[in-house]
Amino acid sequence: MKRELTFELGLYALCIVLVGLLWHKPVVLTICYVAISVVALTKWHTKSDLLFYFVTFVLGPIGEFIAIYLGAWKYSKPLFLIPLWLPFLWGICALFMKNISETLLKGSGKP
Repeated sequence: MKRELTFELGLYALCIVLVGLLWHKPVVLTICYVAISVVALTKWHTKSDLLFYFVTFVLGPIGEFIAIYLGAWKYSKPLFLIPLWLPFLWGICALFMKNISETLLKGSGKP
């Protein structure tokens, strides 16, 4: 469990650090998130993992696109209202949330 939790929290920290450092370089950040997506999907590739990734890859940015279109906020350096890297981050976040929850439940002894 400790090894899994370290990987999951490391992935979380890496995504935060990358967006903080590379938000102004959207193509570079996108490449980083594509690479992280490949690593994450190599590790987590059950049907439910794939579903979590691809559903949030699509629905998360659609929700943000609508909110931005309606004036709720805006991103710097967007590509059609949202950054190029955003769908990948949504997918990574879904995998992270799903798998860290499962790891924590395993550690607590609950199914």
